[in-house]
Amino acid sequence: MQEFRGLGLGAGSGGAPGGGGNRWRMRELAQNEHFDWAIFRRALRAFVPYWPYTIIVTVVILAASFGGVIPAWLTQRIIDEGIQKHRMSIIVEYTLTLILISIGTGLLGVLQTWLSNLIAQNVMADYRIALFRHLQRQTVGFFASRQAGDLVSRVTNDVTAIQSVVTTTLVGFVSNLLNIAATLFLMFSMDWRLAVLAVIVVPGFVIPTQRVGKSRQKLQGHIQNYLSKMTVQLSESLGVSGALLIRIFNRQGAEEKEFAESNHTLRDLQVKQALIGRWLFMWLNMFSSIGPALLWMYGGWLVLQNEIGLGVIVAFTALLSRLYGPLSQLAQLHVSILSSVALFRRIFSIMDEVPEVQDGKESIPDNSVEGRLRLEKVSFSYRSGSEKPSEPQAIRWALQDIELTIEPGETVALVGPSGAGKTTLLNLIPRFSDPASGHLYVDGMDTRSLTLHALRAQMGLVPQDPFFFHDTVASNLRLAKESATAEEMEAACRAAQIHDTINSLPEGYDTIVGERGYRLSGGERQRLAIARVLLQGPKIVLLDEATSALDTVIERKIQDALAVLLEGRTALVIAHRLSTILKADKIVVMANGRIAAIGTHAELVQRDPLYKELYETQFHIEGEMQQVEEKP
Repeated sequence: MQEFRGLGLGAGSGGAPGGGGNRWRMRELAQNEHFDWAIFRRALRAFVPYWPYTIIVTVVILAASFGGVIPAWLTQRIIDEGIQKHRMSIIVEYTLTLILISIGTGLLGVLQTWLSNLIAQNVMADYRIALFRHLQRQTVGFFASRQAGDLVSRVTNDVTAIQSVVTTTLVGFVSNLLNIAATLFLMFSMDWRLAVLAVIVVPGFVIPTQRVGKSRQKLQGHIQNYLSKMTVQLSESLGVSGALLIRIFNRQGAEEKEFAESNHTLRDLQVKQALIGRWLFMWLNMFSSIGPALLWMYGGWLVLQNEIGLGVIVAFTALLSRLYGPLSQLAQLHVSILSSVALFRRIFSIMDEVPEVQDGKESIPDNSVEGRLRLEKVSFSYRSGSEKPSEPQAIRWALQDIELTIEPGETVALVGPSGAGKTTLLNLIPRFSDPASGHLYVDGMDTRSLTLHALRAQMGLVPQDPFFFHDTVASNLRLAKESATAEEMEAACRAAQIHDTINSLPEGYDTIVGERGYRLSGGERQRLAIARVLLQGPKIVLLDEATSALDTVIERKIQDALAVLLEGRTALVIAHRLSTILKADKIVVMANGRIAAIGTHAELVQRDPLYKELYETQFHIEGEMQQVEEKP
């Protein structure tokens, strides 16, 4: 798989599964609590494109570090050379210098914050676009096996959490390290005996941190998973379809209870995470007090012996805060680095999902094909079972040895009982999935050799349940042709017999259709989907006909719109009502994933028992329904 430049987000071998529910991911995170250098190095590659900023930040931090210790030295000079020797000029000179350095250090701090956040926001933006681009390359089956809310959480919550890794963890590590180095340099240059005394307590800052880090890493993984779980529930229950289902079955109380339980668990986990390490930090604070106490006791004795000046002790006391503070923060940064591993593991688990359908290399102009389709010994299987790569999966064959040729301009209908493989076959034509074996050809070109853009530009799809974005009618139409004019959209909608309906809407073509087109009726959505394909103007039409649930008047309007759509185009139609495809050039009868018979309606009624049974059963049902509709 192609690497995402700068991020190192290409597919790895044996990546963790990206979907399948929160329980598996939580078990997986619990089993991976160790620090993973491979993941951390991979995460650091995201910062490579911004190395100039990194260098500047490092220089700024270095300058700020020395600017932070100089006031202690100046304080020592003010006391020993100015106050004790009664030299006002020294006091004024060093005091003004102290003020200027404080201002300069403050400005450097502002610059450091701006640069570190600039790097963080750029890295976050890169991860978001890389994740989104990678998800766009996945097949429909990928999304069918995963919760949309979980994927949204990976792109939003998990990526947003990266900001703290940059601004707090990485920048904090460099800043604290340089502060410690600058502080120790000045301490030893002032008095090596007091400097040794100051660092004696240093081991107490670093020894107890590893166990706390592992505990916080584990909790970080659980917290991210509960955030994902809550995002899933919100996206499902607050959508139109989910909200309708909840109200139909009076599930509001149950949904509130489930959300409250997840919310309370998340609250408890976050409180627990905040409390983990408090004993450690109490230990660190204790050692932070022991150091100054020892310093005053031994330093005071040195002053009484006239071996050092009082200003040296005061300066050392000020420097201790710049030594122990960064040491304490470094100990906490170690914890943060361990916690970030779980975060990056979740992101990389999605990036390591290799798309089942790989893009071809050959390109052809849009709408340049004649429309000949040919399937040679095409078979397709579904895998089911455990998501763990180590456990076997069962194979179920949906299609086996399909042989079919469709000539340019022909209308071929697929009929058969539920589960016969009709929709699976239809999805193979635009390569929503690839067959397990066999080949598909468009005008003699193997579909695997074509780029997905070139292949799908030749095809228009009218699904059984058309999807529309929460946008205007015009915007949803322009998905098919971005440059479409108002006249072109109107012509397509007139042909689809939906123009008058759109004009009657409050704002015409600028009316918001609602989520999934919910403000439109089923028949209106179907005709608008037909208009969208007409606007696209493809040579091949794939139609999952959806008229079985519509009344006779609306069905006739849709059939008239379909007649315009299919004229002069190659069409593959899944027929739910056999009465709608009686004039098809060929009817393909499917059963158990195989082609049982091919012929015209008249031929199949005479020689194929399955088709005859399907037709007679449906004709009887449709006759009864028509009688009911005609009753006054």
